[in-house]
This record gives sequence, C-alpha cells and structure tokens, in this order.
Amino acid sequence: MKITTTKLISFFLAVSIVTVSCNENNSSEPPELPSESTMQADFSEMENAQKAKASVAAESNFTTALTATAVTRLILNANLAIPRALVRAAQQHDPEEIAEGEWEWSFSTQANQNQFAVRLIAVTNSQSDVEWRFFVSNSATTPVLDNALLFHGNTNFDATSGTWIYYDPASGDQVSTLEWDINDDQRTLTLEVTSDRNDKHGDTIEYSFDGTVKTMVYTDVSANETTTIEFNTETKAGFMISPDYNNGVKACWDEDLNNTSCSS
Repeated sequence: MKITTTKLISFFLAVSIVTVSCNENNSSEPPELPSESTMQADFSEMENAQKAKASVAAESNFTTALTATAVTRLILNANLAIPRALVRAAQQHDPEEIAEGEWEWSFSTQANQNQFAVRLIAVTNSQSDVEWRFFVSNSATTPVLDNALLFHGNTNFDATSGTWIYYDPASGDQVSTLEWDINDDQRTLTLEVTSDRNDKHGDTIEYSFDGTVKTMVYTDVSANETTTIEFNTETKAGFMISPDYNNGVKACWDEDLNNTSCSS
C-alpha cells in the first residue's frame, strides 16, 4: 500500500500533538506545601538546657530569659496554634487538581480540641509563586463556621519564603500577619498582632536562627518596651536585654547557664 508524503506528515504531526499533550498533563505537579515550622519560633534547646542543669538559680539571667521566651510562645500560640495544626494535618493528605494551576486539599482534623472540616486551596502563578487559602467548617462553634476563611498566604513555589495572614473565622477580621523565610537551618519569622484581641495590638515578635544562634526580639507596643534574647545552641551561652530586668543592662550567662559578665 502506497502512503503519500502528505499522509506521513499528517500522521507524525498528530502523534506529536498527542505526545506533547500527555507530557503536559503528566508534568502537572502541586506546589510544595509549607511546613508548620513557618509558624513556629523554637527555643526547645533552652528548655532542654535547663533540664540538664537542675541547679540553675531560679532568678538567674538564663531562667529569666527562658520565662520571657515562654511569654512570646503564648502570643505565637494564641495566633498560630490552629493554623499550625491545619498545616501539619494537610501534610498527610494528597491534593486534587481542580483547575489548571489550582489544587485542593480536603480533610478533617482536630485543632485546639475543635474538629474542623478543612478545604485548602492553592493557586499557582507560572510556578513562581503560590497563593494559599485555608477555609474551615465547624457546626459545633458559635457562630457556626461554614467554609470560613481562617488564614491565607503567599509563598514562592518551593515554600522557602512567604507570608501568612490570620483571620478570626467568625467575624472575618484580620488578627495577625506573619512573614517568614526558611533556608536549610537558617530561618527568620516576624509576627505582628493586628487586632486588639488579648490587648496585644501592634506587638511584634521577631525570631531568627542562623544555624547556631537563635535570637528573639519582642516589642510590647503598649508598654513601649523591647526585649532581646540571644541563645547559642552549641555553647548554651547567651544574653538578655530588657528594660524590666537588670536595670535594662545586658545580662549574660555562660555555657553552664551561670550568670557571667558580658564581653560587650
């Protein structure tokens, strides 16, 4: 049977179109889901150091600094505990592509003793950035939550930097904002409280970790006070500067967590 050149060209064009179409469909991948560490300032090394040194004085520079980190953890948890739990739960589920460049995670999970039905939407933009929106439903709350926006954010496609904005799902009011950047062991996180809930409006917490040293700067706007804490995770030494402690003078501790003079 004789096959003309025109028919051969038409055949190979048809095969090429089908092949390209299949490859495009197979290459469609969901964006990287940000980890819960994007919402977490971790000072567990300080807590572990205290447990290892049971003889540390209750009023030492170190224990005072550790207490201050506990205060900031309460503020972070008040704003981020539920979003953090939802991000952690989402890691256990696979998304479905519901439109070109748009993905949906749908699951139920418990957070802060509340059971939530969660719908997470991710919209990609040319694989350069991603918009995330977490919606929650809960018939047991007052008022009832029905697909209410809890928080949303924007990240790069690899989920190494981005922002989160947290809302009160009942009222829709903005509660706080979070900027973060994660690169291997290095990370920065800045929380700003944008509501008057818990009398913390305007307060900020800046946290950074360079792989060895962790630093926390807490600004209490109502008191016009800033507290800085630095802790070396390898040597266990560090310092605290707070207007309410040591007359505002830098207070240091050594590798044994004992008070020591500051070199500068």
